[in-house]
Amino acid sequence: MNKPTFVLAVNQDLIRLGFEYLIQAEIRNHPIEIVTTKSELRRALAMNDLPVVIVDFETFDFSGIDEVATLAQAFSESKWLFVSEKVNETFVLPLTSALPGANFILKTNTHDIVVAALQSTMAGKKYFCSEALDVILEGRTRKHIDHKSLLTPTENELVQLLAQGKTTKEIAEERCLSHHTVNTHRKNIFRKLEVNSVQELIKYALKHGLVDLTEYYI
Repeated sequence: MNKPTFVLAVNQDLIRLGFEYLIQAEIRNHPIEIVTTKSELRRALAMNDLPVVIVDFETFDFSGIDEVATLAQAFSESKWLFVSEKVNETFVLPLTSALPGANFILKTNTHDIVVAALQSTMAGKKYFCSEALDVILEGRTRKHIDHKSLLTPTENELVQLLAQGKTTKEIAEERCLSHHTVNTHRKNIFRKLEVNSVQELIKYALKHGLVDLTEYYI
């Protein structure tokens, strides 16, 4: 069985040497390939069946996260671990969106954290250092709040009624609205919250606090 190859896309000598040492000392018996350009990286991905890519995004010549995502999709067996000087929200949040399987650690993390990240990435498991995880969770919380604020007061009321299982006809009669008006509101709610059905809407509403759990009965 072929062993994964660690591909080091790290253009900082000290950091690269540190990863080489840890892979040899802790992971053991796994080949290491060093790349310094995008063309070398693409060649390494093409030549290895199970590449584990360690990327120092700040020192490599990528133009943006989308370029990395395209490369990762082209080589679907590849696994990615990103390392950085600091947790930058404008990088980490788009990264988790563009590459859901990517992992992230800091150059300042301890030996045990780096080794755990290497092992998890190789095994296809998720791993974020605590600093990155805090930023990700905070960013997702804000995103949910923003989604909630997209709804108008009337739309929020309709969400409550839809979650109670009321039909369009019942809502129209209760609110003295036309069937067409209720349908328009409903379509706008679905579009804004990025859901496709009442069932998805209810799940979203429960998860993000648009309806009170104590008032929702199945």
